[in-house]
Amino acid sequence: MDGAKSHTTAGATAALVSVAGSAVAGEAGVAANFQYDPVEVWAGRILAGVALFTLGVICYTLFRASKGRLTGPTGKALLLSGVVLLPSFSVGTGMLLVFARAENVEFCGSCHRAMGDFVTDMEDTDGAGLAAIHYVNQYIPNHQCYQCHTSYGLFGTMEAKIHGVGQVLRYYSNSFEHPASMWRPYPNADCLKCHARSRRWLAEPAHTDDTMKDDLFGDRISCMECHEPGHEVI
Repeated sequence: MDGAKSHTTAGATAALVSVAGSAVAGEAGVAANFQYDPVEVWAGRILAGVALFTLGVICYTLFRASKGRLTGPTGKALLLSGVVLLPSFSVGTGMLLVFARAENVEFCGSCHRAMGDFVTDMEDTDGAGLAAIHYVNQYIPNHQCYQCHTSYGLFGTMEAKIHGVGQVLRYYSNSFEHPASMWRPYPNADCLKCHARSRRWLAEPAHTDDTMKDDLFGDRISCMECHEPGHEVI
């Protein structure tokens, strides 16, 4: 029983080593970016070290178990560390690291068959869509896909993560649509969370007209009715 648990844990930990290794391997590219997050970089390093240490503890525990020496306080401590404590820490840290990296444009673009055209359109310096305009002018400094497609606040973040998991599952089960479509009409709130108090937005009379303002904030008129589409992808 103990050996089976350790074997299962070893598989999960090996997967985390791969994730952590990717995080550390990407550090060279991240280091050239002055906007990099040192906490994220060090979390990847620590996760890689703990995951490797966990594999060592598991292998040693299995060895002792095969010799019938997994008894006493030492054996129980090894079993607890190798099966519960270290894997729990690795899984928790790994999930936080994955959720943080899932906000990167590169992560969205990694599902290239579904999202590649959208990322290419966004990065097009001659693009006329809202995504390209925002990206080229750096109106949003980083995490451009995530910032525009995530509603404000904690619930917006939770909603984005839940739907993101669904998108990943559909991608790897080859059940996604191409071109991808919004699961709901793009809400004005995702534009207004940044624009509603900006000087440029307030300078436009149509935005401050009482009737129009109520319709915009009430989502009865879409921002897209007057502005360019978000993406020029057919």
